[in-house]
Amino acid sequence: MSNTPIAMKNKKNNQRMNYVVVKENGIFIAKCSDLDLECRGATEQEAIANLQEALALFYEDLPGPADG
Repeated sequence: MSNTPIAMKNKKNNQRMNYVVVKENGIFIAKCSDLDLECRGATEQEAIANLQEALALFYEDLPGPADG
């Protein structure tokens, strides 16, 4: 379990997001304070994978440089 910030690179705009993983009541929670986002999982790896998916969806909805 990680309680220190870890950088997660965003592929769309090459930005890095910091997150921490904590365990609360037997559930792992990956928290990205940069975007006030958190995802849960039965394992630390599952929580991180869920956070990566949520970040991908978040950035997918943002307009890119060509979109204006």
